[in-house]
Amino acid sequence: MNGNKKISDFIGRHENRLKLLSAMWADPRVQLYSDKKLPAPEELADGSVFLAGPTSRNQIVECNWRSEAVAYLREAGFSGYIYAPEPRGEEKRGDFTERSYIHRWESDRLLSASRPTFWIPRNSGELLGLNTNLELGIFIGKVLFTGQNPTVFIGWPDDAKRMGLPSHYAVEIAGCLRFKTLKSLCNAVAGKDELLGAA
Repeated sequence: MNGNKKISDFIGRHENRLKLLSAMWADPRVQLYSDKKLPAPEELADGSVFLAGPTSRNQIVECNWRSEAVAYLREAGFSGYIYAPEPRGEEKRGDFTERSYIHRWESDRLLSASRPTFWIPRNSGELLGLNTNLELGIFIGKVLFTGQNPTVFIGWPDDAKRMGLPSHYAVEIAGCLRFKTLKSLCNAVAGKDELLGAA
């Protein structure tokens, strides 16, 4: 009986994650790498979110936090475009989207998003977030050196690895709020429960 419960729990966890992925891939206002054109200006009346953070290059289902973020954003009432920098569907080893295309796709959307959002569940294995360090640095630099405070949302869980320096610059120096859960971060992005979960 105990073995059967473990099996059903394992299947249930995968099933829920796969449902979230399926919903994200089917959402007409979620752009992924296969979506080559930026939305037209008139389509962006409800804003846009770029989900910056580490990506599982091996497409490990449990590491796909963006599908969960999309669900939280929609649940909280955000109806605008969501840019999720990852493939739609499975990619086989060796055919990951060409790097220069990825760089252009990401920079076009990250730099134009009305709500750049960073979730950094960094671990030492699958979710390193090396590109995220640079992208976060760009937005911290905007806050520090332009005198402007652009709308930027930042969060990571308490168990995220090697977040001391990003915390120092983002929270202590730049004064950005840090959210500790993905749900509280997404609620803030959607304009709901703005301070819930912030450090």
